[in-house]
Amino acid sequence: MGVISDTGRTLDQIEAVPYEQAFLIGDLLTTDITMLSGEPKAGKSLLAAGMASALINGRSDFLGLPVHQRLDHIVFGVTDAGADAELKARLAGTVPDNSVTVFPVEDTGREGFWRSVLEDLAQMRPGLFVLDNVIGALAPGEDISDPSAAARFMRSVRPISSVGIPTLLVTHTPKGTAEGMTVASSPIGGRQFGAAARSLITLRNSGKKGRRIQTAINRAREELDLKVTVRRATPDSEVPLWERVETRPNVVPLREAKPWHLDLADRIVREQPTETTIKGLAHRYAQDVGRKPDTIRPKLTEVLTRSDDRWSRKPSEAA
Repeated sequence: MGVISDTGRTLDQIEAVPYEQAFLIGDLLTTDITMLSGEPKAGKSLLAAGMASALINGRSDFLGLPVHQRLDHIVFGVTDAGADAELKARLAGTVPDNSVTVFPVEDTGREGFWRSVLEDLAQMRPGLFVLDNVIGALAPGEDISDPSAAARFMRSVRPISSVGIPTLLVTHTPKGTAEGMTVASSPIGGRQFGAAARSLITLRNSGKKGRRIQTAINRAREELDLKVTVRRATPDSEVPLWERVETRPNVVPLREAKPWHLDLADRIVREQPTETTIKGLAHRYAQDVGRKPDTIRPKLTEVLTRSDDRWSRKPSEAA
């Protein structure tokens, strides 16, 4: 007997997981392992708290995305001093006290640490396990950018999701270099973490441009690039209130609205930007239309042409 004969299954033996069961929050938070990365102070812990509150309260949506499951219990493992008190302040009065359990993640290098965590979680059966954060959860002496350390860490936490407990891992991107990174390469440790999680959220906070949530997630119906804001729910509380900023207001009746790429093409013809390639246009307008450059490029290729140093609509596509 060998590996394939022992573990291989034909398609009829594999259980299909419907889309709604693959996500806790549609196109954002999966029921497997999701990795949330961002620079220090970008708001990663605030975003985790906001998602937790929406799930426990059974809200219909979070940032306009459907909440597919209501959770009775979430477990947070925290690594920073004072993180438990900060989490309590961010959830105070918004969820029942017994709906959240918080424990310190420390001494992770000792034999059997993650096995013990797995045993406790398997017994408690929370709807979500949140680890905040990955760097603090590494064994002493390990470097998050070391591929072997990243691989070892993911092998340690993978069994948690394998027993059916959705897992959210909070980690960091390198400070000050967010603009040059893709979603897949954004966590420190790069593709070692990205390939293992396969469900990636990057939270960017770039000053004047504000906060953006970008995703690269298997089975998602759309990769997200959302402009968002977060503020205190009330002046005297620390409860985060996340809101989606609508960058493409639509006041045209649906039956009369043009597809987004045709509106963008008309705008480019009007503005005549300095970019001389479709690729350049896609990167320039990505944030304005809330879509990724790779989504924009083929659409603009269909409808735009450049001649005599000017952009124009292709004859068959002219408005």
